[in-house]
Amino acid sequence: MNNYQKNIQKFGGLLISTTLVLQPTLAQAQIQRSFLNPSFEQPVFSNSCYIQVDESQIPGWTTTHNTKQGTATCATTGFTTLGKIIEIWTKGFSSVNTATGAGNQFAELNAEEEASLFQKMCLIQGETVNFSLLHRGRGNANVPDVATFSIGATTFGTFSTTNNGTVPNATPIAGTNTTLTSPVSAGNGWVRYSGTVIYNGTNGIQDVGFKAVSTGSGSKTVGNFLDQVDFYGLPFIEFTTGSGGSPESETTPTTNPARIRVVGLVTSNINVPIKVTGGTAILGTDYTTPTGTTDFTVSIPAGNYDGGSGSIFTIPVTITNDDISEGDETIEFTILSSSQYIQSSTTTCGGAPILTSTYTMFDDDFITGKVWDDADGSANNTFNNINTGTEAGTNAGGLNAILINASGNVIASTPINADGTYLFNNLSGNQNNVKIILSTTTGIVGAAAPAPSLPANWTNTSPVTTAPFNTLNTSITGKDFGIEQLPNTNSISASPQNNPGGTNKVQVPTLSGTDPEDGNLGSGKSFKIVTLPTNGTLYYNNIAVVANQVINSYDPTKLTLDPNDGAITVNFTVAAVDAAGKEDPTPATVTMQFTSATVGNSKLLLVKRITRINNQDFTNIVDGSSNVNNTDTNYVAAPRDTDDNDSKWPANYLRGLINAGTVKPADILEYTIYFLSSGLSNAVKVKLCDLVPNNTTFLPTAFNGLTPNDGGLADADQGMAMAVDSTTPTVYFSNVADSDRGTFYPANDPNTPSFCNNIGNNTNGAVVVEITRNSILPTLSPDSYGFVRFRAKVK
Repeated sequence: MNNYQKNIQKFGGLLISTTLVLQPTLAQAQIQRSFLNPSFEQPVFSNSCYIQVDESQIPGWTTTHNTKQGTATCATTGFTTLGKIIEIWTKGFSSVNTATGAGNQFAELNAEEEASLFQKMCLIQGETVNFSLLHRGRGNANVPDVATFSIGATTFGTFSTTNNGTVPNATPIAGTNTTLTSPVSAGNGWVRYSGTVIYNGTNGIQDVGFKAVSTGSGSKTVGNFLDQVDFYGLPFIEFTTGSGGSPESETTPTTNPARIRVVGLVTSNINVPIKVTGGTAILGTDYTTPTGTTDFTVSIPAGNYDGGSGSIFTIPVTITNDDISEGDETIEFTILSSSQYIQSSTTTCGGAPILTSTYTMFDDDFITGKVWDDADGSANNTFNNINTGTEAGTNAGGLNAILINASGNVIASTPINADGTYLFNNLSGNQNNVKIILSTTTGIVGAAAPAPSLPANWTNTSPVTTAPFNTLNTSITGKDFGIEQLPNTNSISASPQNNPGGTNKVQVPTLSGTDPEDGNLGSGKSFKIVTLPTNGTLYYNNIAVVANQVINSYDPTKLTLDPNDGAITVNFTVAAVDAAGKEDPTPATVTMQFTSATVGNSKLLLVKRITRINNQDFTNIVDGSSNVNNTDTNYVAAPRDTDDNDSKWPANYLRGLINAGTVKPADILEYTIYFLSSGLSNAVKVKLCDLVPNNTTFLPTAFNGLTPNDGGLADADQGMAMAVDSTTPTVYFSNVADSDRGTFYPANDPNTPSFCNNIGNNTNGAVVVEITRNSILPTLSPDSYGFVRFRAKVK
């Protein structure tokens, strides 16, 4: 850039508007018996790179590393690099490859310090634990990287490996109660270390993991690669629950069968012995086992079981679905002991296991159904399409399902479960034209049925009484109902404001409400205008609203009111409408108070000054004049030269210069446009447009980080400030066209407001501020004053 100077004297265009224009997914049980994500393969990162991420991003693993900002060469989309970092490498990065068959990723213990990596294991006193790991040095072919293997505070082994796979002294160092096998080369400089540990600590959760001790490089941030970590004792096995049951018609039980859960590493198939130890059902008549006897086994294939859904195995039993009305029958299963596993709780470390489970076979003749919280009203007053998406079952806090006969008397009554399910069991004989109703009152067998009913603030989306149907000694399922909770609407009392008079409109305060299923209701939701005001007219999108009109996809800026003239209070009622199309049965009231406008004319004075160059603030008080040479520093053309003489301006408020003198490129100028409401009535719809002076560039970050703001985008740059009745800014605006009152329009922006054109074309950027806005600053009262401020850099 040439080193030239410019004399900044003209401000560019300036216009106001008021009414003048002034207007890993690794499932995990509550305990852990083996390492999860043992090879650091989850999540998957890009090839030949490294990444340091917070421990929460690496399933299963925890670190002692201090919190810090990590670095990466891998793509980091979706991953944070600030936290207790774990460093992951993918093979090929810095010419380091994984061991043969060891996947694509591995960890470096020394991320940015000598840290530990560990997982929390449930251990039982006296048990023998197997372990295996791959270790590799990084920085030296002669001096090894050294790491330890520990359980809690006790070290059970020390491993030393160079970056070419050399193990000094040939063997690792065994710790307390540890037996180590000879290290084995695993390829690409990796060495496998393995052995067993006898754990003699107390039953409980222990930190099991690895700590960096030293590095061959001599740097605490370079060394100790770790991969393919195995740590396991015998797996834990127990029943998932002490009881369960399914209808007799489920000859292969699926609804709630007896099942066992496995937690831990199963290295080869094991057979869990099961014995029938009791119950009222008769083997061979009511059910059969795989062996036809009371003793059989459940096969568990090899695998690493974490207690999730893939760790559950159903007891293999077949139920006989007979036509005999014999009531419910039970089978009691017991898990027998074995040297292949430990009988222990899979949910509470060291807890007593569930070793006996009773399975109940419900008699054939039953009816089931479910009551759904039909949040979107998809049932549409039918029994079809009740449940959609993630809707849940419910009992609405207290509901009963009541089976009634053709005469209206109760056959059976049952409370609906919290999850919405219900069951009528042990029903006798065929019956025609029965119905099911929902009621908050319990039915009494043989008596007349109570009236259908729902708890307070609930409504039905399906009928609450089924159509008549027949029972035929077979199971009947799917007798479902849809209900949902009603919304609530918030009452609104707006702050008093001046009546705009005539046909002028004001914006209605934002409607709002809540719904138990949908959450907060507001912009974008639905509202019903139940009653209209008697002394004003409501408009939505400039069209008069009619009583009981439902506004869908509500936009708060489009709901306006033209109040009748004078000092009045306007009321109307509104009801929130939820996603199910149900409205609040008790509409809320919107109240808007208006005072009479002051008789007289509004008037707005504007004075512009340069109030700062670079870091130098100007405190001069300059009186603009037109009776001097137009090159003088205080020259202002008539009739604007007297605008700064009004007695209503606060003393010494109009600081700054009219002519800043000579400036040079890269100088930063601050422009302040002062305003004064000097008329007899309030100035309304006040907008200001100022064109950025030629030979300068608008500074978009001038007021970044300063508060308060005006509801604009949180991360947007702030290049404008405003003060109202203050000598310092009272609010800062973002530059973008968002919800705050300020917007910067770049040069030639086609969206530049049309009223800016009255002062010239937007060839260098335009600063536009809507000074007044309903509910924030609806008007400028007489004698109110302030300023709008921005900064620009000399080109």
